[in-house]
Amino acid sequence: MRMPPISPNELSDEQRPFDEHVRQVMGGLRTPFTSTDESGALIGPFPVMLRFPGLARPLLEWFTTVTSGSVLSPRVREVAILTTGSRYGAAYELYSHSRIAAKIGLPDGVVAGLTAGQRPAGLTPEESVAHDVAAHLYTGAPLPGALYRSAVACFGECGTAELVFLIAQYAAISMVLNAYDVPLPPDAE
Repeated sequence: MRMPPISPNELSDEQRPFDEHVRQVMGGLRTPFTSTDESGALIGPFPVMLRFPGLARPLLEWFTTVTSGSVLSPRVREVAILTTGSRYGAAYELYSHSRIAAKIGLPDGVVAGLTAGQRPAGLTPEESVAHDVAAHLYTGAPLPGALYRSAVACFGECGTAELVFLIAQYAAISMVLNAYDVPLPPDAE
């Protein structure tokens, strides 16, 4: 762990509003994963973000902008997030979002396959397109025309843009998690 959690009573005046904002966002999501340690300090990507609030504020704003008024279904979103997290091997992302995916009804076998970097059987057509878009964007190459057209046919232009921005966000957060070697909480399986 390169950036240990910051206990709430040790936050600076610059960090405190960011910490409060993160807690408000996380509280509204009713997360089924551990996001604080025994002292109440935020864990996951948040210790890094708290140390660099000027860099992290725009990232958090971007996240909340893309998640508010979502066109994509929660299952499609989680398929894209898990596909992205698996490509980067971002342990905390896979831990937290596999729990979210299970909570919203993705079957255990699908979640296990996605976290293992596979394209599991049992995906709906829309989920398959989301997986394929995320997996292909990870390669660094442009989306093939047929895949782009499939995404637009499934999600419309706004939904396709949301999907692309969602994948970009979770690629960024995966890189932060990996750069700072963010560990899993004790309750991770």
